[in-house]
Amino acid sequence: MNGSTHSRTNSWREKNGSESGAEQSRAQWSTQSFTAEDIVQQFALPQIVKCNQQAILVKREVPLPINLAQPILLHDKRTIRKLLARNVVLDPTTHRYSENDETVVIPADYDGLFLRLQSRTAKDHTCHRSIESLAKYKARAFLNLSKMAAFQISKNPQSNDYQQITYTSGNVFLVDKVFMGTARVKSESILSRKSTQIQQIKYLKCRDEKDVEVLIPMSQPGEFIEALPSPVGNGRMSVNADSLIASQKFPIVVRFISGRNRPRLTSFSGLFTLLDSFEETTLFGCILDPHGFTMLELPVSSPLTFQLALNTHDLYSHPVVKKALRLCDAKGHAYFRELKYKFKFAQRILQISGRRIEPEDENDPGDPPSAANSAKFGVTTTYIYL
Repeated sequence: MNGSTHSRTNSWREKNGSESGAEQSRAQWSTQSFTAEDIVQQFALPQIVKCNQQAILVKREVPLPINLAQPILLHDKRTIRKLLARNVVLDPTTHRYSENDETVVIPADYDGLFLRLQSRTAKDHTCHRSIESLAKYKARAFLNLSKMAAFQISKNPQSNDYQQITYTSGNVFLVDKVFMGTARVKSESILSRKSTQIQQIKYLKCRDEKDVEVLIPMSQPGEFIEALPSPVGNGRMSVNADSLIASQKFPIVVRFISGRNRPRLTSFSGLFTLLDSFEETTLFGCILDPHGFTMLELPVSSPLTFQLALNTHDLYSHPVVKKALRLCDAKGHAYFRELKYKFKFAQRILQISGRRIEPEDENDPGDPPSAANSAKFGVTTTYIYL
């Protein structure tokens, strides 16, 4: 998407066969542009706006995930503290966890739970090298960083059958106790025949995330990260976003345990590195597209500029606007509280020292320039939450 794309401002006007009715439902856009902060300070919400998208620069391989060519209904605003977190993914080549460039924000009132891990960042390789080590240090819960075998305990107390389960990396286990069991071990030597001996083996009895009880051999090697108890001191392991904001020192790696919709990430392991907490005022709204509404959250501090529909109240009777208003009324509060993907892109500053920079300017860099060249090309970075 680049400066050559133009907004289809009338694509959603009412088609009722009456010219006067169509004219009445067509948006009349302001000639003046406003930032999100201008809109909040000068106008009452809701407002219908269209983005001056000729100023937007995105990487060719990472286009905008929403259609900013369509008008936007800005419905409501709020201020709250949030966690800024970076996505942690498993490298399929090295089988190591590392952070990528994707970030998410987690509001303080997010209705979800996390598990704190004893790692500051994804590069922190301080971990236990065996199940026996976890038991020795009395870990209450842990996450496996490597493939691991366990034996499922049958729900029938009379059964001695233990089905073997193989867990891939990234699973969470709650520790119950050390368990002494027996196993039949085949042995063979030069001077004797093959024989089967019964040996006593120590296991760590645990429960996985599906509440399945398993036995894990204490001698099993691997890499395991201990989970930390809640800093609130309530005896639980899980912690919510509000408690993390109030008591946590950053950075720290956390594991997503429960919550509503997952964020729009290219890869989701459930692991995040919490970088910081901050307070922010944002606007909630949705794209006015008759083929489907996309909700979004826009920081009031955004440098993006918009034109306002001067006849917003006249447009409330438009079928698309009416449906969008109902959607925002019904889902806006819940959407504000969701964990969201922070989509970053660049915005061209359209005027520098009195000279207007057009998209066709010979200095136009095409893709967003590097941080070092941003000032030269009159570009700043901004973002939206999805």
